[in-house]
Amino acid sequence: MRHILAALTVVAFTAPALAQDEMMKDFATVDADASGSVTWEEVQAALPEVTEDIYQSADADGSGDLSEEEFVQISG
Repeated sequence: MRHILAALTVVAFTAPALAQDEMMKDFATVDADASGSVTWEEVQAALPEVTEDIYQSADADGSGDLSEEEFVQISG
């Protein structure tokens, strides 16, 4: 029983880190030109369900493209 609880504890603490790593991979995949940000066109190609309103709402700095931090808001 202790082994099961120990294993579950490890999984509980590592799952968020694994999810964050997966999100970073997604950003790198969507950032087709490796510019460090994603454009509306790149987001549409990878996530067609994201509307332009959602995209613009995530663009917190108003730059017209999304940083990795902004991208996480729409891809999670």
